[in-house]
Amino acid sequence: MQAFWNEKFQTNHFIYGEAPNNFIKENSDLLLQAKKVLCLGEGEGRNAIFLADKGLEVEALDASDVALFKLRKRAKEHYVFIKIRHTLLEYWQPDTLYDSVICTYLHLAKPYQKMLFEKSVEALAPQGYFIAEFFSESQIHFESGGPKDLTFLYDVNDILDTVTNLSCKILKLAQEVVTLNEGDKHIGRASVIRIILQKTA
Repeated sequence: MQAFWNEKFQTNHFIYGEAPNNFIKENSDLLLQAKKVLCLGEGEGRNAIFLADKGLEVEALDASDVALFKLRKRAKEHYVFIKIRHTLLEYWQPDTLYDSVICTYLHLAKPYQKMLFEKSVEALAPQGYFIAEFFSESQIHFESGGPKDLTFLYDVNDILDTVTNLSCKILKLAQEVVTLNEGDKHIGRASVIRIILQKTA
């Protein structure tokens, strides 16, 4: 997996653009209440740098050292510090609490998707927010990016089954068709799942 993403990110430009994901930006009022934010599968850092620019304490986790090198370089250009964690999600163990955890388009195989939600909620401080956007299984019919393998896409009912058993309340869980304009990899109409959870205990 690391080799796959390193090859993708081995370019001089930012393959998903430099602007933050729209859903993250639209919910920045929730995130700006936070002091400490973790960005999972953060890649080249577009969301992390956006939040660090707002004065938040940001940590970014990703499997690709190539992407994280580009993130670190761009963070220096923005005069912000972002803590880097280079690891696969399955090896990450939440060892601190965050006010918010975010991720966008984290392509995980089905067996690891449940783990993503469990670990993310575990890593939240009480009343903290998990905010994320994923490609739904219906994205298989769109040409705007994402995996062409259902194994790496998300089902809204599977997510509901998982998060219902976690210590959180669901503020948003919806499958929507949106128009993406993120670099040269996410362009056009897309089927996504948008989710906001708040930890309750």
